[in-house]
Amino acid sequence: MRYYDRIIHYSLWILTLIGLVFIFSGYTVPRLIYYLTYVEDTTYLLQAFKPFFNLLPMLLIGFAFYYGFIYSDKLEFFFERRTLGRKILKKLSRIRLGKFINILVWLTIFLMTIVWLEKFIFGLEVNRWLLGPQKKILITGLTVLSYYLFLAYQLAKDRINWQKVLGISCIYLFLLLMQPDVGTSILLLFSFVTLSFFRFFNLKKFVYFFYFLTSSIGVLSFFAILNANVKLQLPNLFEGTKFGHVIERINNWLDPFRDVTSSSYQLANSLYAVHRGGIDGVGFGFGYRKLYMGPTVHTDFIFATIGEETGFIFAVFIFGVTLVLLLRLLVISFRISNPFEKFFIILVAIETFLLSFINAGMAVNLIPSKGWPYPLISYAPFYVVFYIIQLGIVQFFVQKRFYEVY
Repeated sequence: MRYYDRIIHYSLWILTLIGLVFIFSGYTVPRLIYYLTYVEDTTYLLQAFKPFFNLLPMLLIGFAFYYGFIYSDKLEFFFERRTLGRKILKKLSRIRLGKFINILVWLTIFLMTIVWLEKFIFGLEVNRWLLGPQKKILITGLTVLSYYLFLAYQLAKDRINWQKVLGISCIYLFLLLMQPDVGTSILLLFSFVTLSFFRFFNLKKFVYFFYFLTSSIGVLSFFAILNANVKLQLPNLFEGTKFGHVIERINNWLDPFRDVTSSSYQLANSLYAVHRGGIDGVGFGFGYRKLYMGPTVHTDFIFATIGEETGFIFAVFIFGVTLVLLLRLLVISFRISNPFEKFFIILVAIETFLLSFINAGMAVNLIPSKGWPYPLISYAPFYVVFYIIQLGIVQFFVQKRFYEVY
């Protein structure tokens, strides 16, 4: 019998397959139709499948690590039967967990520093990629994974080295804001505050904190609905700077139809798409609002395509699967006694909640738009690989503490 959590496993596969289907619908289908109708050049046909050329190798890498964690005992047995394997295992056994996490953290900081320096070398206004000019190799997923491992390990100690925790956290936030990547900065800051709250307060107070958080988001969303007729706008004091887009996105949230030909065209078309989809959708591949949402139709605004083509019912199904995954992570974290493993799983649950809520919420204008992918569904090859690795680490913890979890 293989000791792993089936709920997490099947949720992972369901969301991944749904993502592949709607990436095909949002990106590939319109280009295939255009190719069959107007173009005879086969290179354009290959261009239609470009997301899959990038995504599928990343999924293979992610699932290789995922199943490697699940079958870690068999892999260890395989290596022990070979001379070279025994030497590798002997060297790996000498590396302590804390040392490995420190190496990973400083490697991440080094890579983020390269990303920051490339802005000046190549004269880029915004750069979040390791290969800046080509916009390739996004390291956001590695940043989140390394910080979560670091934060969980440090807060699991009886005597916390706050100087180290705050120092590394500030370095991460500084390098992210220099890119600038406000979204990931908010994610890491929120994760730090939430886990710190959980670390020093009992479960009852943590539940109250969660209620307060969800209520605050609800009030924010309700204000957005009431503001539909008022159309309040904020003065953009940061216009012309690298943070000017933040105020612009808030103003688009306050009035999504303020500039439908420029700054708010994606949000306006997303609302049109969800409205057109109704309860049961217009049918897979038959959505046409995706033609007007630009390059984010299969990434940030993939939920608009889902809402238009499959409607409210299927959207609720996706929410249900995500909620099952989220609740399962929380249940496992509360049952596991090891603090490091508990805290890491809580952080993965926080990430799952934030990314799914923000991505779906911005598609219907409940909250300001932010470039966050829906976990496992949005096209984000260099992010999804590390999210799958995170779930693989969770499965490794479940395997170690199987009789605690069950």
